[in-house]
Amino acid sequence: MLATKALGWICLLTVVVAGMAFSAQPLRVSVVVAGTDHDSAGIAGTLAWVLGRYDGVRFTVSKEAHALTQEIRRADVLVLFAPGTLLHDEQQQALRQFIARGGGVVYLHTVPSRAATEGTRGNVVVQVERPQHPTMQRVPSFQVVDAPVQVASEALADALVVARQRGGPPLAWVWREGRGKVFVTTLGHAPSAWSHPAFQKMVVNAVFWCAGRKPPQPPVPRPPKGFISLFNGMNLEGWGEVGTPCWSVQDGVIQCSGIGEGGGWLRSDRMYRNFVLRLEYRISPGGNSGIFLRAPHFGRSSRLGMELQILDDAGSSPSNTGTAAVYNAVAPRVNPAKPAGEWNQVEITLRDRHLRVVWNGQLVHDLNLDDPQTNQRLPRTHLLTRRPNSGYIGLQNHRSLVEFRNIFLREIQ
Repeated sequence: MLATKALGWICLLTVVVAGMAFSAQPLRVSVVVAGTDHDSAGIAGTLAWVLGRYDGVRFTVSKEAHALTQEIRRADVLVLFAPGTLLHDEQQQALRQFIARGGGVVYLHTVPSRAATEGTRGNVVVQVERPQHPTMQRVPSFQVVDAPVQVASEALADALVVARQRGGPPLAWVWREGRGKVFVTTLGHAPSAWSHPAFQKMVVNAVFWCAGRKPPQPPVPRPPKGFISLFNGMNLEGWGEVGTPCWSVQDGVIQCSGIGEGGGWLRSDRMYRNFVLRLEYRISPGGNSGIFLRAPHFGRSSRLGMELQILDDAGSSPSNTGTAAVYNAVAPRVNPAKPAGEWNQVEITLRDRHLRVVWNGQLVHDLNLDDPQTNQRLPRTHLLTRRPNSGYIGLQNHRSLVEFRNIFLREIQ
C-alpha cells in the first residue's frame, strides 16, 4: 500500500513538474512588418519595445514580407503588419498550414482578405464589445486618430467581433481555424494608435491568446530579503511628479512616455540618506534619462543632488556625460550600457560620503565624494563636496521613452 501511494505521489509530482517546465517555455514570436505608405521602422520599433517588456517572450523582427515563410518555422505566433501587401500562393499555403497545426497569427492593420481597402483618417472611438474575451482583458474603450482598414462583410464570416467603432464597423475580431487561432484588427495606420497604451495592451493580449496562453498579469514586485519595494507594480503611489506629466504604469513597469517638455522627474515621497538602491531600466533608441540621488525638490537635481546618467550609448567609450556617469562630474570606469530596449540592472550604495555603483554586474564607481583629487578637476558648480547628505530618489524625464521596474531599497546606517 505504501509503495502504491509513493508511486502515485511520484506520478503526480512528475505531472506537476512537467507542467511547470512546459509553462516556463519561452513564447516565440516572429514579427514581420512590411508595406508601403506607413512608418514601418517606427511600427517595428514599437512592437519590439512592447514585446520586450515581457521576460518570457523571445521575438524576432523582420521588415521583409518574403521572410514570412521562413519566420513561422520557428515561431509559436506570427505578428503580421503588411497593409497593401499581397501574399503569394506559397506564403498563403504556409500560413494555412502553420495555423492548422496550432500556430497563431495576429494581423495588424492587415486583413487576410482581398476585399479590403485603406480607410479615411479621422477620429475613432474604439468600443470593446467582449470585455471578457482574453484579447480584451484590461483593455478599456479608447479614442485615437487613425485610418482603419475597410472590410467587406463577407470577410467576417464565422468571426467573433471583440471591438468595433462606436456606432460603426468592427475593428477587431477573432476566430479559430484547425488547432490554431487568428486575431485581426483594422487599427494601426497612425502613430497615435501605436503609442496608445490600450492599443498596445490589445496587441499583447492577442499575441498571448493566439499562443494559447493567458494574457500576462502585471508582476508583483518581490523585494530581496531586507529590502522594501518603492514601486507596487500597479500605480504611482509613493511617488510624485515634478514638472511636465509623462509618467504612468504599464503592465508592471513605470514608464516615461517622453511626450512633452523634458526637465521633469518622478521623485520618491520621502528623502533618504544612507541606502542600497536596486532597480532595472531600459531606454529607447536615442534615449536619455537618469537616476537622481539625494536630490532636492527644487533646483537642478543633477548638481544640487546627483544624477547617474542613462543613455542609449552601448559600446561607446566611458565619459562624464555617458551611461553610469555621475553627470558632468565623474566618468564610470567602463561603459556598462546594454543596447536600447534591453533591461539593465543597477545597484547603488550611498553611505555618508561614499558612493559605490554596480551596473550590469560591473563596478563603475567606488567614490569618496570629498576626495580632493576628484574635486580639484571640477568647476565650483559641480564639486562633489557640495552634494548633500540626504534627498529624494528620482527618475528623470528627458523627452525619451524609458521604463523602470523592480525598484528596491534598503536603508543602512
